[in-house]
Amino acid sequence: MTETAAQRRRRRTRVEVTRRAVELFAARGYAATSTEEVAAAADVSRSTLFRLFSDKEDLLFALEDELLATARAAVAEAPADLRPWPAVSWAAVRMAGELAPLRDLMVQREEVVAAVPALHLRAAGKLRRWEASLAEGLRDRGVPGEDALLLAKLVVACFEVAQAGWLGGDAGDLPALVTATLDRLPAALES
Repeated sequence: MTETAAQRRRRRTRVEVTRRAVELFAARGYAATSTEEVAAAADVSRSTLFRLFSDKEDLLFALEDELLATARAAVAEAPADLRPWPAVSWAAVRMAGELAPLRDLMVQREEVVAAVPALHLRAAGKLRRWEASLAEGLRDRGVPGEDALLLAKLVVACFEVAQAGWLGGDAGDLPALVTATLDRLPAALES
């Protein structure tokens, strides 16, 4: 599906508002920063802010949530001849490529989340939603339910390990780190 001009503008606006919000949260603290301050820093009205984001937490998680919502489609777009594990791995590497340009924003966001225990649950929920979406994509390819969920959980765990290293300063781009982590899994399971 091709993105319309209006959808591209909305996506770009959301990225810019998120960037401003994360910068403010990092500088002033999450609790000390109001949505009015975020709207002013992003040069949008408060009503526009809440048309773009459902709540203050959404300012931190919406971009990644949107990306993760495409996980099912990413599995569907994997080459048809791939078996389930390579297909879900292919989807994870593809999604890593889409997330990679947001590294600096993700580093700041992780620092904000780490400092606010109430946000940890939302971060964990994001991972569970990604697992569910990937599992749905695998089920769409004919993988039995429990196997689909197991493979989705494994690929998300590999993604988490690679992303943590990437955000912590590991050399390399995120897709390469995700690929390397996925490649290490068989040996790790055998050890």
